[in-house]
Amino acid sequence: MATAFAERWRPIVEALGVKRPGDIGWIHGANNTQALLGALSDTNVHFIEGDISVVDGEIIMAHPPVIESDLGFEEWLDLTVDAGKGAKLDFKSPEAVTHCLNYARQHAQGKIPLCVNADILEGPGGVKPVFKPEAFMGQCIRSLPQAFLSLGWTVEEGGLGYTKETVDEMLTLLVEVEAAVSLCFHAGYLRNAWARLEEILEETDYTFTIWGRIEDQGLLSWIRANTPPGRCFYDIQWKDGTQIHLTSE
Repeated sequence: MATAFAERWRPIVEALGVKRPGDIGWIHGANNTQALLGALSDTNVHFIEGDISVVDGEIIMAHPPVIESDLGFEEWLDLTVDAGKGAKLDFKSPEAVTHCLNYARQHAQGKIPLCVNADILEGPGGVKPVFKPEAFMGQCIRSLPQAFLSLGWTVEEGGLGYTKETVDEMLTLLVEVEAAVSLCFHAGYLRNAWARLEEILEETDYTFTIWGRIEDQGLLSWIRANTPPGRCFYDIQWKDGTQIHLTSE
């Protein structure tokens, strides 16, 4: 298995003062002022993930079905930039993309590592995506070229897992994409698909983002033993929402 990251990922890890993608500490769903400020002051956190939604015409930080927040996107990004943390823009509403990319280009590009994320394909148990894959990727690449693409599947508990066809559909979309790409896989569905995913690590310079809430210590041990921290970001929590810093635990 290819365990070392490609040179295109080096600026990100160096900017955050770590050696490998797997050493990056994440906070998931920093969608209100209290959560964001806590993450920004935590020295174990290098990258802030926030969910961007449009509610009544206003761009706010919220993950559906939540439709309220005390934090707008611009303030969220400005505070993250001021703290020198990486920012992961997890889009939930297509209507937010144009403004947020333009704002990030003007106020964050060149200052901090940036990541743009959306679920662009239907995955295990998931619903039909609200994004058009080619349009989303193209707009991100044009408007915010410094950012890496973080691309995933809609997922709900109880699905059958990532099939070869599901994964290959994404790879087909990416054939002509030259941007840095991280493919997002829910931790709970990772093990059964790992044989195919190992092949992707051999064939490409993509990273994986392993995410989601888990309750099985055995699964965490499997992830630690089998996934290469040189090629994987770990944004994993216990069921109660406690963030797991996998490479330091």
